[in-house]
Amino acid sequence: MAQQKNICFIDFETTGIDIYKDEPIEIGALVVDGELNIINKFYSRISLPNNAIIDNSAFDIHGIKYSDLYESPSQENVINLFFESMGTDYCFASWNISFDVGFFKKICYYNNMIDTFNKINYRHIDVQSISQVANRLNIFNKEVNSLSECVNYFSLKRKKYHNAYEDALLCKEVYENIINKIQAMI
Repeated sequence: MAQQKNICFIDFETTGIDIYKDEPIEIGALVVDGELNIINKFYSRISLPNNAIIDNSAFDIHGIKYSDLYESPSQENVINLFFESMGTDYCFASWNISFDVGFFKKICYYNNMIDTFNKINYRHIDVQSISQVANRLNIFNKEVNSLSECVNYFSLKRKKYHNAYEDALLCKEVYENIINKIQAMI
């Protein structure tokens, strides 16, 4: 499988799903090369801004507690560490790309890193949309609509639901499996 650009699979855990009022509290990412070999990894919890509005049901979903975030680095520190570690030579990929890139861009904007964000290849990959194409091509032989359903279909191992790094890794593995199935059809 020859691709020309690196891909950064990224995932956020957040205080809710509204990009305008909710905040990211965990980021996981991995960069892969054109052969989908992992070449870099990143994970961090993110402390909450003082004015954060919290949807407590979100904490029930990912199991992260307020106390888990007290010692976590600020958004500014996390985004700086991210770019120091991961650079910008990739496009993003995730399950529901608009959600994750939206939160990433928000952090960049509020921490004066939008110029660095703009260096990332803007042609992002939405693995959720790719899975819908796979459904239409009858690749799964049944309707598969969520990351968890894809993980189960491909018999991938999950240790914990809603962990940002593990979800980014599983998204990469689902993407790789779907691409391999499509290539086998060609």
